[in-house]
Amino acid sequence: MIFWTTYLKVISLFFAFLGILWAVIGSFDPFGFYDSMMAQSFFQQEQLPADVKKATQFILAPFGATSAGYFILQYLITVHAFSKKEKWAWQTIFGAFTFWFLLDSTLSIYHGAWFNLLLANIPALLLTLPVMIFSRKYFY
Repeated sequence: MIFWTTYLKVISLFFAFLGILWAVIGSFDPFGFYDSMMAQSFFQQEQLPADVKKATQFILAPFGATSAGYFILQYLITVHAFSKKEKWAWQTIFGAFTFWFLLDSTLSIYHGAWFNLLLANIPALLLTLPVMIFSRKYFY
């Protein structure tokens, strides 16, 4: 259980850091892969149009801040309840992740944003699913 608690704390802090990065730099990645894929997918261009880039930078400020806040909350739940094997902590983290994953994936598919599944959803699933599967036995 100590391994999974530590693992969940680390990925919570990692995702909180990403949220802060998104808010500050106004992009999902510092290398421009995500922006490039979004430009190709929605505008059939190599780069986002200037007005879209500016709007995206604005939107990522509150979105990144909200994401960072959520993952700090997840970290605190992990420290204070998950580590003590309180069932509600596992259910809350699993439920929130599952809700986000299904809603985000469904809307990404609806909008044809396959790049979001590739760059965000699948990596998040691969990082989060193991802790949810292998830690469940400690709560039930």
